[in-house]
Amino acid sequence: MRAHAHFFCLWGLSLAAVAWWLTQMAPWGGTVRLGAVLAAAALWLAWGAWRLWRWRRDEAERELLLPGLQDLPQGWRRGRAAVVELESRRGAYVAAEDGVLRVMVPTPALLERAVAELAAWRQGSPPDALALRLEAAAECSEPAWLGRLQAWRQAIADVEGRLTCRLPVYLLVGFPAPARCAGINELLGVVLQGAPCSSLRQWRERLEAWRSRMELQPPALGDEDARARFDLRLRAGAVGGWLGAQVLPALLQGAEPTPAPRLQGIALLPAQGRDAALSPWGRCRQALSGLAVRSLSMGKSEWEGVPRGWLFGLEPGGRLSAAWRLALRLWLLACLTALATFAASAWSNRELLERLSANVAHYRALPVERDAERRQALRTLESDARELQSHADLGVPLRLGFGFYRAQPWRERIARLIAEYRPPTAAPASVSLDSLSLFDSGKAVLRTGAEAALQPALAALARYPERNVLVAGHTDSVGQAESNQRLSLERAAAVRDWLAQASGLPLTRFAIQGYGATRPVASNDDAEGRARNRRVEITLLPAPPVK
Repeated sequence: MRAHAHFFCLWGLSLAAVAWWLTQMAPWGGTVRLGAVLAAAALWLAWGAWRLWRWRRDEAERELLLPGLQDLPQGWRRGRAAVVELESRRGAYVAAEDGVLRVMVPTPALLERAVAELAAWRQGSPPDALALRLEAAAECSEPAWLGRLQAWRQAIADVEGRLTCRLPVYLLVGFPAPARCAGINELLGVVLQGAPCSSLRQWRERLEAWRSRMELQPPALGDEDARARFDLRLRAGAVGGWLGAQVLPALLQGAEPTPAPRLQGIALLPAQGRDAALSPWGRCRQALSGLAVRSLSMGKSEWEGVPRGWLFGLEPGGRLSAAWRLALRLWLLACLTALATFAASAWSNRELLERLSANVAHYRALPVERDAERRQALRTLESDARELQSHADLGVPLRLGFGFYRAQPWRERIARLIAEYRPPTAAPASVSLDSLSLFDSGKAVLRTGAEAALQPALAALARYPERNVLVAGHTDSVGQAESNQRLSLERAAAVRDWLAQASGLPLTRFAIQGYGATRPVASNDDAEGRARNRRVEITLLPAPPVK
């Protein structure tokens, strides 16, 4: 249950970290962030509920495979090396001796259950090692023992996948030794040891190097101890050759994609037992020598225990406790959250700078004549200025913080652009031109040199090409009213045609009107007043509405 509490602690903190990141740091819109928070919460809750339901189902349906663990004192949970021994002939049981907690598992199908119960009893800590026991002289067919090796290899891979870690594996090979060899097994010691690896070539090289270092000088006559040692080493060398030829290839090769075990070492353990011709070792010797191997019955074949020396490279209590593993996972969660936070802050700051730069460049690219668009761009800059001012007054938001904020210089640039804005000079309401400078008396045809007098009107049209134009003609009161009205209209038409041709504007942008003497600006009683009344007025009207 404590392992479950650790899981739910880590699960709850990871959910809180994801929710906080999505609400505070995610560089997305509000709707997208809310949807992501709800989706993440639903996913996390469903996963946690599924894990809890699975644990309760497993605990309710599964009987304890190793009830002996509950009888051990609490001190055995810490400071002891826990080793799972595979291929036990006496079923699943627990033995505590010599500072080592040994858990025996008879079949590959029970390995995952045994490891799960051991890890739960050790408060989340997995076993320190796995030990695969092999009987070199046990009678069995070739497919049977090869199938057992492959089954154990698959079971070890499944357990490592469940624990998400690799476990060191020891290969314990028992071989028959005569009775006179009893008591001298310490002379063999450990056959091979070193860094864990799963390379067949490396292990074969170590086997050959070990066999070449063995002393196999024939003993002197009458020296029974030397003869026993010679016999024992001769048998061990033969077992080593069998390991390199048949056992290690079956254990470390093939069965892809199942990973090979992380082999830590091999120990040869002499024991009294049967030397059978039908054993894998016996068949290998017979195939290599061509001689029939005689079966010897030498009594009991089960080893009672394993010497303490086979635990080379394994120190009791070397693995981290569940509390330390939880602390490391929390530290990893904090690091991942920090990395995601920094990445989101950098992303948000980059988007802010790109947006400010684009808004300023857009405003500067607009010409003065397009004042309506400049005003719209200016309103956008004012919104940016208020945002940057709030950052200066209230502090930088969390999603832009963590040392990535670089928008302060832009506040001054935008404020300077806003202050420098000046509306364009207002367009003149109208341009009044003296008719005598344009036309001969009583005529409606532009005289030579009239273009110079029309240049101010043409410049106004060029500055405001989107405006409509009204050209109105006026005369004095001399003559008939009907003739004056017709003359004023014809003069307005002549000015319109010239302006349209010179400016390139369509005639639909112009309107003409002839008022005759109906709208005087001075008295017609004197020559000066009549001269002022003879005029052509060019007025700029508002632009046509966009449909």
